Amino acid sequence: MAVLLTVSETLDGAQIADALAAPAPGPTGIDLGPVVNGSYAPVILRTANTGHQKLYIRHDGTIDPITAVKFFIQEYGTDTLFAYGGPLSAAADFANIVALGSASGSSKNNEGGASGGLWIDMDADAVTANQFDQGTFPTVVKIFGDSGTDGVDLASAFDLQPDALVIDSDQGSGNDGEGAFLPSAPVINQIGINGDGVLGDNAKVRMRIYLPTAYSNGGYHQVEFVISYSFTA
Repeated sequence: MAVLLTVSETLDGAQIADALAAPAPGPTGIDLGPVVNGSYAPVILRTANTGHQKLYIRHDGTIDPITAVKFFIQEYGTDTLFAYGGPLSAAADFANIVALGSASGSSKNNEGGASGGLWIDMDADAVTANQFDQGTFPTVVKIFGDSGTDGVDLASAFDLQPDALVIDSDQGSGNDGEGAFLPSAPVINQIGINGDGVLGDNAKVRMRIYLPTAYSNGGYHQVEFVISYSFTA
């Protein structure tokens, strides 16, 4: 029997279902919102480094944790078969996002306007000032397309870091500052079953999309954000 994931905006919440651009009736997924050149999205106040899309990832397995949990992006519609809704093409959007990541600087709040591409922060208890600080925390903050080849397929996928794991009950190992708690001994690439206080039962990540000051392609940009994993029961 398959073990399925739920990706939600809140801890133990409903599956995320933002409306995505496409011919009616249109698919649902994750919409990071509008972004202007030299900034990022979702944004509240760029100079204060505030704003992000929080995602919680859990599974419905009841015996074993899921393992080999990794993240990568690919061309929109590859697995979902969703109809493309942007102004260019799914292939062009994917190439543009990868190119942005490959050329990106490491400024967390895009100071200087050199940061670009899709970023993921896998530090569950990062404070606002430190979130997305890729230059200081390169293990937990990743840029899809970095070096042109990282996080762009299964072979180059980013490992789920143990720093991302949380649980909704107090297991005695601190908290994330946002109402969740930290498990006692999380393991890289693993998410435990519901209630697992050792591994944690939710991966909590933050997402942003960055644009450098000089970028000329407007309109919707769409890629598939893929979570790969292995399961036994």
